[in-house]
Amino acid sequence: MKKKTHRSFEEARKFVHSLKLKSQKEWREYRKSGKRPLDIPTDPYGSYKNKGWITWGDWLGTFTIANYNIKFRSFVNARKFARSLNLKSGQEWNEYCKSGKKPTDIPTISDTTYKNKGWKSWGDFLGTGRVANQNRKFRSFDDARKFARKKNLINREEWKSLVKSNKIPNDIPSVPQTVYKNKGWKSWGDFLGTGNISGRDRHKQFKLLSESRKFVRSLGLKTRLEWGNYVKKNKLPNDLPRDPQTVYENEGWKGWGDFLGTGRIANQDIEYLEYEEAERQAHILVKKLGIKSKEEWIAAKKAGKIPDNLPTHPWIIYRSNRSRWKK
Repeated sequence: MKKKTHRSFEEARKFVHSLKLKSQKEWREYRKSGKRPLDIPTDPYGSYKNKGWITWGDWLGTFTIANYNIKFRSFVNARKFARSLNLKSGQEWNEYCKSGKKPTDIPTISDTTYKNKGWKSWGDFLGTGRVANQNRKFRSFDDARKFARKKNLINREEWKSLVKSNKIPNDIPSVPQTVYKNKGWKSWGDFLGTGNISGRDRHKQFKLLSESRKFVRSLGLKTRLEWGNYVKKNKLPNDLPRDPQTVYENEGWKGWGDFLGTGRIANQDIEYLEYEEAERQAHILVKKLGIKSKEEWIAAKKAGKIPDNLPTHPWIIYRSNRSRWKK
């Protein structure tokens, strides 16, 4: 593959200044727009390192100052400002910081900046009064498990989503496996009530994998998500687990494609083409489908227009060839 030739750093920077972009986010959006000249690199830091690169502020022409050179407000004044925003969590604070509205003398990573300078917790900083896990008094394990089972969740991932949505009471821990260790915790299957029990007792309660698989295939479900929705809307037979992947993990489980009967192979089990052949076929597909960005490649893959032996994220799978792979 012919190596790209880029403009000199000074010429490239002059061109970028003319775009009047305000942030790295706006640069990334411009880069995806298809308007970028080929001799302007997508990764200016990597291309111009030791060749003139100073900072993103210098590259974009905003001349913003790196955090380590900014003189931040005192902790008391920063906390006063943060509380005026009426944010509810550290996650909302991060979203606010990404919006571009935050004053430069208020640090994004306030917990680190003000460590040993007055910082107590996000609840104190934002004014929510939320107490850190290590200082909270939680419900007993049995009561917390009772709450969790009522939510009819399928697995740990759905529990995490529930936590992120702020729909659990303050006296229920977000990481119950840690809080209730040696206090009744057995497994996520036990906590959520999915039927994930010990291997010794499993055979007494559930059907064999082959029998469960036969029943599930008769439902005509296509994906794991459809299975999750089915479980939530229907009462499963007592001898059929809600979390079959965990229950049958060591008893012949081959993947959701096998369990549902779709034949779909899990990503980790797909054998991808060698780099040279993958690159050749990718170039043909890119031209044929008119793909111009990573996002369009991913969309084409999801739409079934890209063969299984070509990855959704080739820049990751072929990382060792990254310098050669066109981004």
